[in-house]
Amino acid sequence: MGSCCTCHSSKHQRSTPNLNNSQAGLYVNEKPSHSLSYIDLQTFAQRMANTISNMKIHNPIKTLVSKRRQRYTKDGFNLDLTYITNNLIAMGFPAEKLEAVYRNHIDDVVKFLEAYHKDHYKIYNLCSERSYDKTRFQQVAHYPFDDHNPPRMEVIQPFCNDVHQWLSQDKNNVAAVHCKAGKGRTGVMVCCYLLHSQQYITAKDALNFYGSQRTTDKKGVTIPSQRRYVGYYATLVQETLLYHPVTLVIREIRLEPAPLFNGAQGGNIQFTISQQNEKLFTSPLKEVKKGVACIELPVSQYIPITGDVKVEFFRKTMRKEKIFQFWFNTFFVRDEVVVTSSHDNGSLHDAPSECLRTVRALSYDEQASSNNNHHSNNNENEHNSNSSCASAGEPRPRETR
Repeated sequence: MGSCCTCHSSKHQRSTPNLNNSQAGLYVNEKPSHSLSYIDLQTFAQRMANTISNMKIHNPIKTLVSKRRQRYTKDGFNLDLTYITNNLIAMGFPAEKLEAVYRNHIDDVVKFLEAYHKDHYKIYNLCSERSYDKTRFQQVAHYPFDDHNPPRMEVIQPFCNDVHQWLSQDKNNVAAVHCKAGKGRTGVMVCCYLLHSQQYITAKDALNFYGSQRTTDKKGVTIPSQRRYVGYYATLVQETLLYHPVTLVIREIRLEPAPLFNGAQGGNIQFTISQQNEKLFTSPLKEVKKGVACIELPVSQYIPITGDVKVEFFRKTMRKEKIFQFWFNTFFVRDEVVVTSSHDNGSLHDAPSECLRTVRALSYDEQASSNNNHHSNNNENEHNSNSSCASAGEPRPRETR
């Protein structure tokens, strides 16, 4: 576990129309005298995508890319798309051109929604890194945040209110939510809506339900920080709290147990603290000796932080290598901890120690780590856990909504 110390400043009834899908051909001059170099590759990619889109065949490339996500493979469709509930859809990005060969083709998504939910669907795009022609769909709302990141807390409730308002307008309305893969970011927002609409009471139950519906291995939202933010929203709903930014000052980051560097302990580490894509602090290098059970990293100056905070850890050898990262929100730093010693490092020496607060912040994939210590590519799985602790001069006020 690691810590950072801070100071307070139903099954669906759907008709199955007869879809008149024409099979488009792929026209390429195959005479030996013509080389591939003469083919317009962009046109070739577009024709390839359209051909695969319009052919009623099982595309193994799409299945391979979607991995363990549930696919919709009825009535000639082959889409990375799942009904989480009868009016809430999770799906992959509606792509075009060459990307459509291995992701959902936007034409197929349009056909599907127009066939089953004509005049009653709304798209929710969570991607910050990409978009598409929104006029292809009936309605598109945009609530962007970065891949492998949690959303800003200020984004979650407006999204939930939007979805709830849309679904409440007509019993036939559906909301189709997507990011790039339609799993992590999509799962965070879908689970938050399930909590918002009180279909589930706890974050664990909402996450488990989403995982069982969206994937074949029940691993829906796996990045710990994304799961943490679902828990944050569950707290707001359960305790009828009104979120507002809270300013804290980081005093210390504590890692327990010490992280492993390529399977062995020891090395030089460094961390950065950022919020809203702005780097606030970069620590000096610290040597970590083999065999230490806990690493304490006091911050040499007060670093005010507010709202969503990102902490990244790096190993410094010949080059700078990221080993893990995690996010937390200062509003939810509220568990008190007793500190029996103070740090003699300037301004921190005079900081009150009896009012420290802490919050545990996992920085690894618990599910993945149980499978032969498998390491995923989300840079959030390198050691057992992280937590933040904050000292506060007075109790933080609670506001009801």
